[in-house]
Amino acid sequence: MLLQSQLMSEVKFLRDQLETTFKGDSWHGPNLVRTLSGIDYEQVMKRPIGERHNIWEITYHMIFWMEEVWKSVRDHRNLNPEKNKDWPESGATEEEWEQSVNRLEAAVNMTLDELSSWTDEDLEEKVPGEKYTFKQMLHGVVHHNLYHAGQINILKQKTS
Repeated sequence: MLLQSQLMSEVKFLRDQLETTFKGDSWHGPNLVRTLSGIDYEQVMKRPIGERHNIWEITYHMIFWMEEVWKSVRDHRNLNPEKNKDWPESGATEEEWEQSVNRLEAAVNMTLDELSSWTDEDLEEKVPGEKYTFKQMLHGVVHHNLYHAGQINILKQKTS
């Protein structure tokens, strides 16, 4: 029987999930860094499935929400995105695409750093102005990242 002290804290678990799904050894398949590696600029701009979002747009969307979650954790505030700014208005330049993985990694790392001083009790706090807790929000962003990583993997295969 495990003692309470042997169980992983919820904060540690969430940090582990965020880091593993981004750059660790995930059981489900390639992590996000591996998913985004080896994709060239032409691939990210293609739309192999009609008018659906392309790899660039999905990556931008993930960066947007990861940065919003980081700000929420950093400032103990609600998610406060600019209305209709979570999808890009236009295509990316090649330089923007090349910087996107670094930008996403920075947002993940800043969130992990902020969470290093959090306790499980902090996670149970409601996000100010919202009906959900920080724990629910952080689980949500892990799921959000995985959902979009799956989309990118499909688009990557269709544009290769």
